[in-house]
Amino acid sequence: MATPIIQLGLGPIGQGIVRHILARRDYDVVGAVDPAPDKAGRSLAEVVGLEAGAPGADAARSVTVRASLDEALAAASVAPVLAIHTTSSFLSQVTPQLVEAADRGLNVVSTCEELSYPFHHHPDQARAIDEAARRAGVSVLGTGVNPGFVMDLLPVCLTGVAASVLSVHVDRVVDAGTRRGPLKKKVGAGISLEEFHRRAASGTFGHIGLVESVAMVGAALGWTLTRITSDLRPKVAEEPYESPDVRVAPGDVLGIDQVAAGVDPTGAERIRFHLQMYVGAPDPHDTVRLEGNPPLELTIPRGTPGDVATMAAVINAIPQVIEAAPGLRTVVDLPVPRWRRP
Repeated sequence: MATPIIQLGLGPIGQGIVRHILARRDYDVVGAVDPAPDKAGRSLAEVVGLEAGAPGADAARSVTVRASLDEALAAASVAPVLAIHTTSSFLSQVTPQLVEAADRGLNVVSTCEELSYPFHHHPDQARAIDEAARRAGVSVLGTGVNPGFVMDLLPVCLTGVAASVLSVHVDRVVDAGTRRGPLKKKVGAGISLEEFHRRAASGTFGHIGLVESVAMVGAALGWTLTRITSDLRPKVAEEPYESPDVRVAPGDVLGIDQVAAGVDPTGAERIRFHLQMYVGAPDPHDTVRLEGNPPLELTIPRGTPGDVATMAAVINAIPQVIEAAPGLRTVVDLPVPRWRRP
């Protein structure tokens, strides 16, 4: 029997997840929520762009996107057991949504980056979500490609064949020009240096989740980190860059160059994560390097494709989240996610 799912949030990633799920036999999308005026009230098939004859199109036409969770639950043909949540990167914005979902008896897999490991930087919200999930007997997980895999789960898994580890380094280079429009906007492609520094000062700009990955890896490896730092700098264009959806003049911003690090009580830097995400980046790749016994290095040429990998990470985590002990969980708490034949 297919597992009934409800989708919360229908931006580009949410829509992509729905299309992937509808093409499978092991899950059914029985409800969808998005209060945006151009989505609420329309059929799910319309919103996610499924034409007649496409896999899952008939089922999606029978689901109307609702403006609220309670409306969607009331209209669902079968009570869902899990919500896929794709609304925001920031825990301050999504905590009420996650608590509401838990209160309605829903397990949750979310792409909220700050949810991936909120215990260090957002302990109050983490506690509220954890308590709501435990009360309801459900599990909540934040995951994706990064955070959720490249800079946390992957290096932690690599330590499984190490007799000792002194430090963990991850370098990720992403050509943002190959990614969706919202990602280009998130890294500031095309803005001026002045605008970059103004946004950076707000604390809500750049890649969200890097410090959460540092905290997660530190906790997973048993290290006490007395300081977690984050440094965000612009990648500046030396020559014009142009694509169908972004133009960058020389001297303006191509994207971000961001470093986060974790330092132990002795002052030793145990963790260093370096992320470069900008349009036109040459040689995209992911490299994990462990200093220890033995020293280990793993490189993924061309890098892990962000959008499809995020969608896959969410879908592949569904069985583990449903089976997990109640509460707020992280990807290092659960069995390693994997693709399973539908």
